[in-house]
Amino acid sequence: MTWRTADVLAAEDGLTAAVASVEKAMREAAQLRGREPSTEDIRRVVQFAKSTEASNAMRSLADRIARGGLSWRQVLTGEASHDPLVRKALEENRSRLDELIHGEPVRPPQPRKPLRRDDDEPQSFTEDAW
Repeated sequence: MTWRTADVLAAEDGLTAAVASVEKAMREAAQLRGREPSTEDIRRVVQFAKSTEASNAMRSLADRIARGGLSWRQVLTGEASHDPLVRKALEENRSRLDELIHGEPVRPPQPRKPLRRDDDEPQSFTEDAW
C-alpha cells in the first residue's frame, strides 16, 4: 500500500507536465537568443495578424499595437511578455509564428574609440607627452 493518494498522484502528474512545458520554453528561448526579428519578419507577422487565419487574441493585439504604446518588435523580442494579451496571442499562434519569423543575428555594437585629450599622447615621434 502506498501513501500517495489519487490527489497526490494527480498533483505529481501536473507538476511533471509543468516542468516539461517550462523546459521546452527554455529550449525555444535559447534558440532565439542572439537573434532579433528582421523588418521582413515583422512585416510577415503584421500581415498574418490582420488575416482571418490569426486567432482573436492576435487580431486584438494587432489592433492594440496600431493604437500605439506597444510595438511588434517589443512583442517578438519578448520585451512585452509580461502582458497577458501578448502571451495569449503568442501561445495561440506559436506554430504559425515560428514559420514566419526567421530572425537575424544581433550585430555587436561598433567599438568606440576613446576620446583623446591633448595631454594623452605625444602628437609626433619627437614630442614629449609632458
